[in-house]
Amino acid sequence: MNAIKVFAVLLLGCIFSTKNMAATQHINLVKPVVAAFKAGDKDTIAERVHYPLKRKAPLEAIKNKHMLIARFDEVFDKAFVEKITTSNIRHDWQMMGWRGIMFDSGKLWLDFDGSIWAVPYESEAEKTRREALIAKQKQRLHESLREFTQPILTWKTKKHLIRIDELAENQYRYAAWDITQTMADEPRIVITGGTLSFDGSGGNHFYTFINNGYRYVCHVIVLGTEQSPAGQLEVFKNGAQVLSEPALDF
Repeated sequence: MNAIKVFAVLLLGCIFSTKNMAATQHINLVKPVVAAFKAGDKDTIAERVHYPLKRKAPLEAIKNKHMLIARFDEVFDKAFVEKITTSNIRHDWQMMGWRGIMFDSGKLWLDFDGSIWAVPYESEAEKTRREALIAKQKQRLHESLREFTQPILTWKTKKHLIRIDELAENQYRYAAWDITQTMADEPRIVITGGTLSFDGSGGNHFYTFINNGYRYVCHVIVLGTEQSPAGQLEVFKNGAQVLSEPALDF
């Protein structure tokens, strides 16, 4: 076998080895997570979570280990735990580039240290509680805003209260008040026809609303640092930025 053929064989072997390694390198990170669920070790699982752990609006984010343990059976119900404990680590958990390790088409995400950074899964208990909260929330809103299918976000900035709701599939409404008002008051501005856009593949996204030469953009920060706000409100007039304020959930 000449030198070129030898080199080609070695190169193909390296490529195959690298691909095989990439396909299985997550196994050692996933194993202890699955083991903790099998053991029913809530304390160990709670230690592995990045906080705050966001829940679907208007459910409150889980802020710390003690809060997660108290709500554990609601976040990780019996059906979801069974899926995790009976999962095939090699095939049901997938490396998804820099985003981390995905389980069950995105119902749970691990970081590269084996910690849990997101749990988009929603149990029936959470769904029931969320729907009850939405019903109460509607009663506290100004009557002009009570028709919507689901709340998207409620923010507080330095000068404003902001709310975005989904009116129907992919149809969004923006409402804003002065910081001295409440959401029971008539909103200062209401804009419908908003659009949703994704900022890369890490989960960060933004909603855009256009009104009388103004463009309102609400950037939702999903993948950030511990110091990152929940989002950023930006307002543009004829293309020039006139406002930029960090936003916090409330």
